[in-house]
Amino acid sequence: MKKFINILLGLCIIGLAYIFYGSIMGPIRFEREKKIRDNAVITRLLDIKDAQSEYHNQHDGMYTENFDTLINFIKTGKVPIIKKTGELSDDQMEADWTELKVLSLYQEAKAAEAAAKSLTGSRATRKAQEAKDMWKEAADAGFVTLNDDGSVKEFIFSRDTVWIDVMDSLYHGRINPDSLRFVPYGNGKQFEMETSCDTTKSGSLQYSFSAQTLFKNYLEGLDAQEVFNLIDDRQKRGLYEGMRVDNNSGNWE
Repeated sequence: MKKFINILLGLCIIGLAYIFYGSIMGPIRFEREKKIRDNAVITRLLDIKDAQSEYHNQHDGMYTENFDTLINFIKTGKVPIIKKTGELSDDQMEADWTELKVLSLYQEAKAAEAAAKSLTGSRATRKAQEAKDMWKEAADAGFVTLNDDGSVKEFIFSRDTVWIDVMDSLYHGRINPDSLRFVPYGNGKQFEMETSCDTTKSGSLQYSFSAQTLFKNYLEGLDAQEVFNLIDDRQKRGLYEGMRVDNNSGNWE
């Protein structure tokens, strides 16, 4: 009998130890797995925000609530990138040169060249000379080098707009645009996306957007009690019961 009791006590101790271990490790495992899923959802929400920000820049300050529109923009849109050559030196700035002044001089010289080609006789000669004089001014200031005939050989200082794909500019090929709408670990569930428009005191329109998903959409399969506790805590504090990003920030920040 005593042996049986000892065995029974031993089993009880093992059982209690297992329960105690589970009570400690359960929340730890939950937080570890939740963090992995949270990070995946946050990354996807930030990808949506990046696309919305560029869409906003190119569509008069508006956003889109339609994933098809946003995904098509990522696939087909272009982003302007300023390709810079050279910087203004201290001496050039002391001589009252600015980037705008230099680029305006280039524009006027190119316009005079184009006019000379479209004209004839003395008018064409006069326009061609105007172009050469402006290019010489740019060369004397150190912005270009000239050929023997006075035409531009090299731009030492320039600002050119180059258009590149939105996909390459924002994501460098890192994502599949078609996956943008889907919640990671969500088994096919999609993010909710909304837009709104308010009128400021000055009378101008101010647009905003938000994209979000509930915890229950991507924490399915984890400890049900821990998920319930998480959602209950958010409800009691009057907070959104999931992950959300808008044109300003995310609710995890």
